[in-house]
Amino acid sequence: MAPRFLGAPNGDLPMKPRIFSKLTLPLIAAVLTVASASAQDKKGTNLSDSAAISAAPTPAEQLVLGYRLADYARTLRDARAMIVAARMVDSITVKEGTDRGKLEGAGKGGGEARPISAAGLFAEAKQFANGDTDILAEIEKAQAESSRSAMRGAIRTVQFVPAQTTWTVNLAWRGGEPMVIGMRRDTATPVDLKIYDENGNLVCQDMSHNVTLYCRVNPIWSGAFSIQGINHGDVGTGIAMVTN
Repeated sequence: MAPRFLGAPNGDLPMKPRIFSKLTLPLIAAVLTVASASAQDKKGTNLSDSAAISAAPTPAEQLVLGYRLADYARTLRDARAMIVAARMVDSITVKEGTDRGKLEGAGKGGGEARPISAAGLFAEAKQFANGDTDILAEIEKAQAESSRSAMRGAIRTVQFVPAQTTWTVNLAWRGGEPMVIGMRRDTATPVDLKIYDENGNLVCQDMSHNVTLYCRVNPIWSGAFSIQGINHGDVGTGIAMVTN
């Protein structure tokens, strides 16, 4: 038996629902049409400079900053700077990535990537302390206090990349959410970081040849991206790629 509506004789719909129905159906059709058009409009470069996309640092960015501070501390053999770097690295929980991408190039041979850890950085800080008891005490205290307030994690994927070889990892990303990519090599060989969208457009690159490379991309729509670590050197290197 069909449901009857109060206030409507013989079960007919009252006037207001009829008007609402007539107004709603064209509106829904219009919304679906716009949504369909937006979903298919993936031409051009998938890169936005809109301030609407969050500029707040992600765990991956904080991990990259810790890596860069460690590079600085190592250059100056600064024990206290290394303590800070170790604490920053230790404050981010890291999940190991499973998709290690593909390697293309003329390089041959293999090796093992050696991503840095907080424990390794604390050990370096002790070396740089040169027996200074005050600094050694600071290191011990920092190690005891570390990891007590770890942030939600970043994803780290490691790969050994032979000489003259490009490492490519494909990622799908949601539009409107910042994508942060960091790469850190563990040898002196020069490496470039490049990111392309699904249409083959270069959306970010870091060709500084620093030990730690960094890119932040603000996608307009949800789509695929190709992340490349390009080893231009004559020797292979391990690369750790981190993302949020």
